[in-house]
Amino acid sequence: MKRRFNTVVIELTHHLPYTVVSSLIAMVAVWYFGITQMAQHPNGWVPETEWSFHVLHPLHVCISAITTTAVLWHFDRKLFKTLLIGLSSVIPCAISDYIVPFVGGRLLGQPMKLHICLIEHPTLILPFLVIGVVGGFLFGEHVSGKSVFSHGVHVFVSSLAALFYLVSFGCTGWMTDVRLVFPVLMVVVIAVWVPCCVSDIVIPISAINEAHHGRHHPVPRPSV
Repeated sequence: MKRRFNTVVIELTHHLPYTVVSSLIAMVAVWYFGITQMAQHPNGWVPETEWSFHVLHPLHVCISAITTTAVLWHFDRKLFKTLLIGLSSVIPCAISDYIVPFVGGRLLGQPMKLHICLIEHPTLILPFLVIGVVGGFLFGEHVSGKSVFSHGVHVFVSSLAALFYLVSFGCTGWMTDVRLVFPVLMVVVIAVWVPCCVSDIVIPISAINEAHHGRHHPVPRPSV
């Protein structure tokens, strides 16, 4: 147990700089997109960002399911447990993409609207979740000791999804008010850093039998 806890702490520390850099790049991209849309459609640009969010969130769900399922299946061949944990990866995605952004936006005084995709658009989310789990089982046959999927891609997609949620559902002030840029960055970093590491690292490590850690296999660690 202590070894797992230490591994989780080390991985969280290791991935924080990558999360910050990824969030900054995503903020620049979303800011440019938003400013362009404001100039072209001053009275109706938000639907464009909502569409982008509803593309990125299912993609994030799929990536997360692939990573979690593949790592766990490679190290611990228990079908039902791997299936259950792979499907549960949708929860960290929800926390990352709309729960933390909603709470963060409200704390910043923005008129946020809570939009729970899994409830409001289950037919959009669940197919990508199933595809991700199935893909994870397939990739799990060939995963290396570090991971089959780039954790960096996961973090970047999650950063974009969180930002597009903020912009789509009430938090647009940071695009024109420089005082909100750093607080919004902190919201995105928190939204991405902890849930993504939980999905890619904490869940697989916690689920894999202790015997596997002590014998032939290194602790799985997503590559960046």
